[in-house]
Amino acid sequence: MSLGCYDISLDAFPRLAGEESDDARIGRAVAACERGVLYIPKGVYRICSMLEIRNCCSLLMHKSAVLKADAEMPFVLFYDAEASYPDIVEKDGHIVPSEDPDAEDWNLFVTGGVIDGAGLASCMCLNSFKHFTMRDTSFRNGKRYGLRIEEAGSSWTYELVAQNLYLKCTLPGLAGNAGISSNGGDSHFIDCIVVDYTKGFELLGGGSNRLTRCHVWGGPIPPPEEGALPEMLKDSVNYVLSSYDVILTDCYADTGMTGYLVTENARLIGCSYFNNYTYLMDDVTVIDHRSGSLLVTDGLFRKTSPHATLYRGDGKDVGWRDNVLDGDFPDVPF
Repeated sequence: MSLGCYDISLDAFPRLAGEESDDARIGRAVAACERGVLYIPKGVYRICSMLEIRNCCSLLMHKSAVLKADAEMPFVLFYDAEASYPDIVEKDGHIVPSEDPDAEDWNLFVTGGVIDGAGLASCMCLNSFKHFTMRDTSFRNGKRYGLRIEEAGSSWTYELVAQNLYLKCTLPGLAGNAGISSNGGDSHFIDCIVVDYTKGFELLGGGSNRLTRCHVWGGPIPPPEEGALPEMLKDSVNYVLSSYDVILTDCYADTGMTGYLVTENARLIGCSYFNNYTYLMDDVTVIDHRSGSLLVTDGLFRKTSPHATLYRGDGKDVGWRDNVLDGDFPDVPF
């Protein structure tokens, strides 16, 4: 029976006798919703074993539906979309179109809800997609990652469109993790916010990724002792730009030891940096340029702490124009 915007509701799959968590019934609902849309109503769902989706089931979650880890596991949700593009097959060592090229599904999505690692698990891994949409989803307290894209063993991924994702840690003890960590390419991240992950965006592979109006900041988790630096700010990097030809437009690096770490060709257009010195974080670096060509234009970079470096690097292959500096940065190379 079609229910309009979704095919199956999780309400139709209650816990069975003896089940004390919700992962098994969600698994049954996913299995019954191949290439359909599964709706998950409002509520907190205990997850004791990693949820896996491999059958092109899309998720539509109520904004207050929470998938919450209740045991240690790699990810709360592991989504592998390889079955969505059966039009490419391997035959005699060659990649060729299948006999059913119309079977490809370009409309897979995860929308809404909260995925909570609870400090026990990373929140979500997305693998093997060839176009995928995520929007209006929050990721909370991921142990290693909030959202991991193209984990080891994944087929080559491209064209994720991610909008209005909110990633935040509220628990201590998770220092060293990453909000969004991607090995994929040709993807767009729009209006995504990352709070108190040690690394905000970590773009490690692929190429031609685009970030628009994204904001990374840290500091709300209290320090372990009075006068110490908050744990998520130690070694923090707002944006790790190690994928080829990345463009950041109107992005904000806010309160990280390093704002932008650049190791591949990158363009920063209309981007900003600010350090909230309330957290006593000093000796910060706005741009750490280690390799690759770099264009920085129409940005605004503020100096708020006594010791701040605007640019660290050899100055080669750098285009710098029409930027505003607020504060007295020493030894400005441009």
